[in-house]
Amino acid sequence: MRLFIASADKTFRLALLLLLESEPGMVVTGMSDRSGGLLASVTAMQPEVLLLDDGLATQAMGQLVNDLHLLEFHPKVIVLSPNPQTAATTLAAGADGFISKSAPPDELLPILRSMRSADTHLSPPMNSPM
Repeated sequence: MRLFIASADKTFRLALLLLLESEPGMVVTGMSDRSGGLLASVTAMQPEVLLLDDGLATQAMGQLVNDLHLLEFHPKVIVLSPNPQTAATTLAAGADGFISKSAPPDELLPILRSMRSADTHLSPPMNSPM
């Protein structure tokens, strides 16, 4: 599963990178610390899942998620937020998943595993044999 991390928090990005790289079958294809150019970066990297820190979204979250879903390859979008009360609103805006940034980091892995097993169209990581 190819993933892209978008967060302005360098420590958070690196922690996610370490967590995800320790999981077999998951590859982080790119990271961004700003919303400007995010769509272009995601388009270039074509991840299957975008982990989007809601603090990075300078525009309305719903509009950003909509723009991401309009991309040709339709990445799944998991929003990460320090505010668990925004989960319902974020999911209603079109996000495919939500996780509180205050939750233990390993709570993200079961969500990603279930997305990987539920979506048979997700291709194998680029560095694994077919």
